[in-house]
Amino acid sequence: MVLKKKTKIINKLGLHARAAIKLTNVASCYQSTILVHYNNRVVNAKSLMCLMVLAVNCGSEIELIVTGEDEREAMGAIEDLIRNRFGEEE
Repeated sequence: MVLKKKTKIINKLGLHARAAIKLTNVASCYQSTILVHYNNRVVNAKSLMCLMVLAVNCGSEIELIVTGEDEREAMGAIEDLIRNRFGEEE
């Protein structure tokens, strides 16, 4: 099964280096394949460089695509991270 979810990046600085590192760290905890779709590009969420190339700004919508044995847990953890603004105040 493949899980797909669109979500908005709401932290002030978007998916900058520190936020991308946090996303990569969370994604790497799971066996599932985790992809981020943005602006006609699909990249591996476990690759910091790939995430940085996306240059996702605040207010932008991304699509998370997760498939694998722990896909529900992985999707939930990433959604929580984004919802909590990657641990940033704004």
